[in-house]
Amino acid sequence: MWDLIRRHPKAVLVALLIHLFLLAFFVINLDWHRDTPAAAQPIKARAIIDPKEVAELKKQIPDAPEPPPVEEEKQREQELAEQKRLEEEKKAELERQQAEEKRQAELQRQREEEKKKQAELKRKQAQEKKRLAELKRKEEEQRKKAEQEKRKKEAEKKRLAEEKKRKEAERRKKLEAEKKRKEAERRKKLAEEKRRKEQERLRAQEKALEEQRMNALFAEEQAELERAQVAGMRSQYMGAIKSRVESRWLQPPGGVTGSCEVKVKQASTGKVLDVQVLSSPTCNSMMRDSVEKAVWRADPLPKAPDPRVFDREIKFTFEPQT
Repeated sequence: MWDLIRRHPKAVLVALLIHLFLLAFFVINLDWHRDTPAAAQPIKARAIIDPKEVAELKKQIPDAPEPPPVEEEKQREQELAEQKRLEEEKKAELERQQAEEKRQAELQRQREEEKKKQAELKRKQAQEKKRLAELKRKEEEQRKKAEQEKRKKEAEKKRLAEEKKRKEAERRKKLEAEKKRKEAERRKKLAEEKRRKEQERLRAQEKALEEQRMNALFAEEQAELERAQVAGMRSQYMGAIKSRVESRWLQPPGGVTGSCEVKVKQASTGKVLDVQVLSSPTCNSMMRDSVEKAVWRADPLPKAPDPRVFDREIKFTFEPQT
């Protein structure tokens, strides 16, 4: 009720004023009915609304004694005036009732309108609540959808990052494998090149060693041949010297005692520079003297056929031929 008064203060004020006006009207009307003529008996006045009640009230009024003609006319006028007043009161009461009914109908209409307004307000509030709930639901759906989309995007971003990371790892792995493969190939090539060079070096070394060996063999063969040639020439050379000395030897008076070792220093032209006959059991002093003289008589000695067989100091065994 207080909510209704707060919402419609003007309507409540108008209704209150109407009730106060009607209350004042009834009070004044009752006071006016109390001023009845002196000849009439006291009648309890009240508002007459129904004509049947008016007739019933008339029956209850006792008959007054017949007045004289003037009084009768005056009484008739009073009755007419009373009847007119009663009709006017009845009319006023009917108008009041109609006004009250109209007011009540207006109040009922206002209440109905207020009820409708309240119902409409409740309906609108319900609709607003429903709309807000629907809006909240949609916002919640949008939020969930946005969160889901966000999670989806984050998952996709994470997947792409992981895919990128995986591809990068694979690329690095491939690059590392390719690098290792190239490094292995490079090392293999280097090893093969080193092995090839080592083999070439070994072959070259073997070849050089073989050549050296062959050269050494050849040189040895040449040296051997040369030594043989030199030995042959030396043998012939020493034979020639010995033959020349022996051809110049004269047997000593004491006879031949045996072979003697002779050392001779000579020049490259064969000129004898010094002679030394070594003492031995087979060569006595007389024998040594005869051999020394033979060497001097053989001067100049045969010239060396080759410088390789020439020695400044030669040594040979003198074996006299008897």
